Amino acid sequence: MGFSSDIMHDFVAKEIKSLFSSYDGWKYTEKPDGSGYDSLVILERLNDGHRESVKVLVTFTRSVPVPLPEELTATKRSMDGTPTRVASAVMVPANADTSAVPAGIRIYTMRSFAFEGKDLIWVKKPVRKTENAPAKIPA
Repeated sequence: MGFSSDIMHDFVAKEIKSLFSSYDGWKYTEKPDGSGYDSLVILERLNDGHRESVKVLVTFTRSVPVPLPEELTATKRSMDGTPTRVASAVMVPANADTSAVPAGIRIYTMRSFAFEGKDLIWVKKPVRKTENAPAKIPA
């Protein structure tokens, strides 16, 4: 069997991995949140004898779901007893309503998706303009 995932989640995974690079030791795990199209991304690494964990709620809704999932803010003790530094974050499309996000939770904005009015749109990279493909069609 092959691996299949949603293209929207693939774009967001690239954005998260650019923020939390595997070069810096971050391990990426994604799991469905269970509330529609949302997902929970768990990033973990060992840094200077401490475990660091960042839980990111990825949502494609116009406003952040209230209340936030319990798993986003729940702390879990590591199996080997090392102290764990836990942080929480929310990743939303540009122009989404983040007023319901509690203080202390970081907010990341997607570069690939945005709300234009009430519609969720895919933000494409601008096309390069060359001599072969001029910016405007001659009149």
